[in-house]
Amino acid sequence: MKRLAIFARAPVLGRVKTRLAKVVGDEAALAVYRELLALTLARLGPPNDHFRAELWLEGESSELGELAPRLAVHRQPRGDLGERMAAAFADGVSALVGCDIPGIGAAYVRAALAALADADLVLGPTEDGGYCLVAMNQPHPEVFANIPWSTSAVLAATLDASRHLSVTLLDTLWDVDEAEDLARWRRSCGVSSAT
Repeated sequence: MKRLAIFARAPVLGRVKTRLAKVVGDEAALAVYRELLALTLARLGPPNDHFRAELWLEGESSELGELAPRLAVHRQPRGDLGERMAAAFADGVSALVGCDIPGIGAAYVRAALAALADADLVLGPTEDGGYCLVAMNQPHPEVFANIPWSTSAVLAATLDASRHLSVTLLDTLWDVDEAEDLARWRRSCGVSSAT
């Protein structure tokens, strides 16, 4: 069964959703992060017949509480985001996702894994110029090298680094990083934008 890595940070006050925290405060940002992480784990975790989800955590697993009771938890290695993602693929992961994408679900991951039948690399773009999913049949660490992480140029730089590979792009999703994103998510759920 294919392995899916869910990349996340331990939910620690002041360490997650820092851009959002500048507007809503650290405690509210932490609550939003925990909600997004729980949603992602519920949608992508077991039971699942197509892939096996694993949580790849930056930080201490003791901070998770009851968030991931049925998932294997791996510690992300040291290094920048690209080095950490490359390590997950070197370990045998087939796909990797973040944990702050309200629209992501098992069908999106299944589509990525199916696309690997014809592509070396599959990316799930995000509206802010990054990506929320990356999948590959075998490790290609070069696609993670010299990428300007946390900028609007991530996807473009990754595509440039992948010119020698066949690449498939999935539908574009959006993530929750700013107060406007949080309001959009709340509206999509039919609730007020208050956290």
